[in-house]
Amino acid sequence: MSVTVKNVGEAGRGLVALKDIKVGELIVRDTAVIAIPANLDVWEAGEEIVKQLKKMSCTEKEKFYNLTRKDGINQLCDDLMEDASGDTKTHSKAQKIIKNCKEISIFFNNDIATDDSFRCLFLYFSLLNHSCDPNSFWTGTVNNPRQLELRAAKDIQEGEEMTVNYILVEGRFSDRPTRQVRLMEGWGFYCKCSLCQGENLNIHQQKQEILKQEIIILQSDMISECDQNPATVSWARLCTLQSELVELVGQLSCGQLLLGRELKSLANLAQLARREDILDNTLNSWDLIIQDLGVERWRREYNFLVEKLRKWTLKRKKKENPNEEEIRQFLWLM
Repeated sequence: MSVTVKNVGEAGRGLVALKDIKVGELIVRDTAVIAIPANLDVWEAGEEIVKQLKKMSCTEKEKFYNLTRKDGINQLCDDLMEDASGDTKTHSKAQKIIKNCKEISIFFNNDIATDDSFRCLFLYFSLLNHSCDPNSFWTGTVNNPRQLELRAAKDIQEGEEMTVNYILVEGRFSDRPTRQVRLMEGWGFYCKCSLCQGENLNIHQQKQEILKQEIIILQSDMISECDQNPATVSWARLCTLQSELVELVGQLSCGQLLLGRELKSLANLAQLARREDILDNTLNSWDLIIQDLGVERWRREYNFLVEKLRKWTLKRKKKENPNEEEIRQFLWLM
């Protein structure tokens, strides 16, 4: 294994590189030791967490109980008890949470949502600390959504701590104050990474914040364009706006991790806009990112889209306006 667990200071324990690691290199794979349906209520989740804990080895249990805990679970119990007021069902729910409070607080401070709509706990990945400018990232493996792999987002030196962005998707274009609020609400800390440290923004931080503001403005323009009858939507304009957005995302400090999503959207819009030139360039750029970062799952997504585009080639070549079926086929992410 190319990482080890070490004390990394204020953040507690973390994963640290035992050797130099190249961008795209697989660092570690981790399989969930606890997996619960995402729609379980807290009191139900607690019972399931404890049930699965009993099946774990002594070593795994020790690692679990050494993980960080989520604040506020005790307050939740107090609130439920107060609201019960003779309601036996609510009182029973509160009692179940109190009984499994320790396990619940550990799980919900460290769980990761997986693609099969489960909330999972990974013993190694639970030790990864956050950075808004991370040097690594995780993705699901192709055949098992509850097995994740950690890869290097940039070259990592021996002795350097592995960091990931806890809010990479939901907070990818958020400004610093918004990110800090989300991190405090979710995990109880304020970030002090290179994009967040200091009371006043330095030049690099200012540039990153401005880029994100410009991206949000472009997204707003795209939403406005879409807010009309599909027959009157200008796919050419949407394609142009998304091209500009891709250019801006590429300048973000963690742009390499975000570009795959945006390039996929651009490929879809290029199909609807009948822009063969943009489509070719976009697929080439996306292919290069997948090669650099080595994610097999992304390669599968790429191949799937390429095959779908092949089936719609004739429509694209004829420059015909897209019909409802084609629009449904090439919906994109915002």
